[in-house]
Amino acid sequence: MKKFKKTAALIIAAAMCVGMNAGTVAYADTLEDEGSSSADVTATYKSSETATVYSVDITWGSLEFTYTEAGAQAWDPSTHTYTDSDEEDGGWSYEEGSNIVTITNHSNSAVGGKISCTTADAYAENVTLSMELESIVCENGGYEAVEYSYVGTADNVKYENVMYYLSNAAECALDDPDSAAYVETPLILSGDPDEFTESVTIGTVTITLTSAAGDSNIDEYLASQGYM
Repeated sequence: MKKFKKTAALIIAAAMCVGMNAGTVAYADTLEDEGSSSADVTATYKSSETATVYSVDITWGSLEFTYTEAGAQAWDPSTHTYTDSDEEDGGWSYEEGSNIVTITNHSNSAVGGKISCTTADAYAENVTLSMELESIVCENGGYEAVEYSYVGTADNVKYENVMYYLSNAAECALDDPDSAAYVETPLILSGDPDEFTESVTIGTVTITLTSAAGDSNIDEYLASQGYM
């Protein structure tokens, strides 16, 4: 009985030694005679500089517009009468919110968002696709400076290219962790098109994102999001 206990103890001790060595030894060398052994020592440096992380949301309304000709009437089968259009002089209409384009910056760096409107060549003679100039929303202010180009007169300005600079989310989130700089831009169609009988592409709106700080990492983010 005593001999069994000793044997068991030796087996357990050996198992413990093997387990400890397997978990701690990363490199081993055996010298048969005189000589030396060497190994490289590696190190990793972690900078205290905070990495720039880009995250920008772009949302689009349906971007569907309807042009109603002046004097148009609609048949009401319940009253057996025609009803006049709300657009006495004719004009463009859309569902509430369907003409809105929104850019929201969740990055820890400022970004630039350029919105460009282009009217299709087939309709550009009589119709203009443009946008309203809006203020950037941020709980703590943020960038309000914009660059833009427009057509029309001083009394009837139509903005076709607008560059917004949105401050980083860290600045906007000082008072509200859920806050981020964003801008909601309404698109506008003006002019009287020639008659068409089916849905057509009357223009294109393009959003181009850039790093306001000139950081090249923005290119990687844009590519990952399909913007490049």
